[in-house]
Parts: sequence; structure tokens; C-alpha cells
Amino acid sequence: MRGQFTGWPEQAMDVLWQLQGEPNHATRERHRADRERLVRQPMIALLNEVADTDPRYEDFSVWHYRTNSWWWQHQGAVIRLGRKIEIGLRFDLDGLRIQGAWWYPDPGQVDMFRKAVAAEGSGRELSSIVEDVQKKGYDISGDVMKRPRAAIRRTTPV
Repeated sequence: MRGQFTGWPEQAMDVLWQLQGEPNHATRERHRADRERLVRQPMIALLNEVADTDPRYEDFSVWHYRTNSWWWQHQGAVIRLGRKIEIGLRFDLDGLRIQGAWWYPDPGQVDMFRKAVAAEGSGRELSSIVEDVQKKGYDISGDVMKRPRAAIRRTTPV
């Protein structure tokens, strides 16, 4: 579906509300078509629009709902930007959540990232972007990148 993203209609929240708790199979099936049209299809439209603006965002997945009720209550998607680098999206009754993830980076990638953050130009640009996002009322949170610590153990008895 290639269409302009216009947001999720109010009825999407009604459908998700009906799917709260532990809805039985009959309830899920009764809301299947509305959930597809009002919740999942707008996510696909959003990611198609993002992909149309920048070719780096063309590789994405929008997940189907499964037998587990959590998947019926939360619409997930992921945009893959590079090896082990993703932007995750989740739409549910709390709204739209967007998060970045860098899964198990290679040591060379970590070094390049640290140098870019510490560099005068790119470091200031990143700082400015984060400050602007915070001023707009968004929460910035996440894990701190750490160096792995080597565990030291004595292997011979004392």
C-alpha cells in the first residue's frame, strides 16, 4: 500500500481498546478487519512515506499480529538502517513510541561512533539535535554505552 500517511484515525484507539486484557479468539476475529485497516495499514503508510523521503529507510518490516494478545494490542515495526542498527516503532494505546537500537556493535563501529561524538563539528550537531528534541517535550532515555570489563578470576586454588 503506497499512500500518504495522515496519522492513525481515532477509531484505531477504539479497536485497540476493545483488544485490551486477554481477548478471546472470537473477539480478535471480530476486530481483525478494523485492526488491519485502522492500525496496521497506517503504520505501513508511515514507513512507505519515510522510505520515499530517504533511501536509507527502504528496508523495513511491519509485523502482523499473532495468537498472543500482546501483538493485537501493539503494532510494531522496524526500520533497518545498517548492519545491527534499527529504528523501532510501536503504536498502541499509549501513542507512538520510536526508539533507536544498535545491536551488538563491532568494536570498529564503537570507535567510529565515539570519535564522531567527540569531534568538534559532529559532536556539537548531535548535542544540538538532542537539545532541540528535548525542548519539544520528548523524553530522551536509554542505556549508556560501556566498555566491557574483563572478569578476573583465579583459576588455581590459593
